[in-house]
Amino acid sequence: MLANFGERSATPRILTLIAGGVLAGLSSLIGVLGSLLHLLAYSAGGETAATFRLDEQTLLPFAAAGILGLVYLVPAVQRAVARLLPIRPGSPVIYLTVVLGLLLVAQQLGAQIQSQLPLTYGELLAQDIPFLILAFVGVGIFIRRSPRETIERLGLTRPAKRYWWLVGVVGIGVFLAIAFGIESVANVVAPEQQKKVTDVSNVLFSHFNNPGAIIFLGLVAAVVEETLFRGAMQPRLGILVTSILFAALHTQYAVSFATLEVFVLGLGLGWLRAQSGSTLPGMVTHAGYDIAVGLIPFVFK
Repeated sequence: MLANFGERSATPRILTLIAGGVLAGLSSLIGVLGSLLHLLAYSAGGETAATFRLDEQTLLPFAAAGILGLVYLVPAVQRAVARLLPIRPGSPVIYLTVVLGLLLVAQQLGAQIQSQLPLTYGELLAQDIPFLILAFVGVGIFIRRSPRETIERLGLTRPAKRYWWLVGVVGIGVFLAIAFGIESVANVVAPEQQKKVTDVSNVLFSHFNNPGAIIFLGLVAAVVEETLFRGAMQPRLGILVTSILFAALHTQYAVSFATLEVFVLGLGLGWLRAQSGSTLPGMVTHAGYDIAVGLIPFVFK
């Protein structure tokens, strides 16, 4: 909200840039100092090689993200990036998005595939509803845009051509084929990693083990993630960057073939958003794919 007010007023703009700069600075400082401390501990024999590698894998991405966030404060860098992406140099909303996006990617790069507690319905809503609110607040509802303008900006309107609904439905089958292909390769190239991803996913979503729950989960994920990523982010960050952030959100997969799968599907959803001019056909594809993946095991029991 502060960043959106900063689009029109100097004081909130400066406060947003300071807040983003402090966040980036703290990330880089903690990452660099933490890496040096672990290096000293490893050199002195206080850490094993495996522990040292794990610590560095976690800290160095945050150090890099923080440094890049500070570098993006430089106007010349913003102008250079604006030649590649449809962003506005000097925008406090974009700057905050860049910093938070870099930290999200850093979290993904530093994540490990590890056991997680089952996700409950309450936790799912507590996790996803803020993302949905973020999409509306991020594009400036009640600040820079009216509710009607916000709906249009997020692409929550019918596509200009009706056939895009059919494309969205056909996309479900295409996505399933792509996912099957990537998972087949993963089972050959990295079977142990793929098994870990499958086991973690099965535990994480173990409470959603009936058709009604699977449909609910698929619909919530589709509405929230498409509104935030393809609706709010893609028009400013482009398909590629948005797909990277979309994949980075799924940290339970760490960096794995499952992450690649989410990234590739994000590219497809981004193309659908760009070509149809609407976020809704992508929601159909996204929800249909998630629901199909969840229901297939019930069909082939």
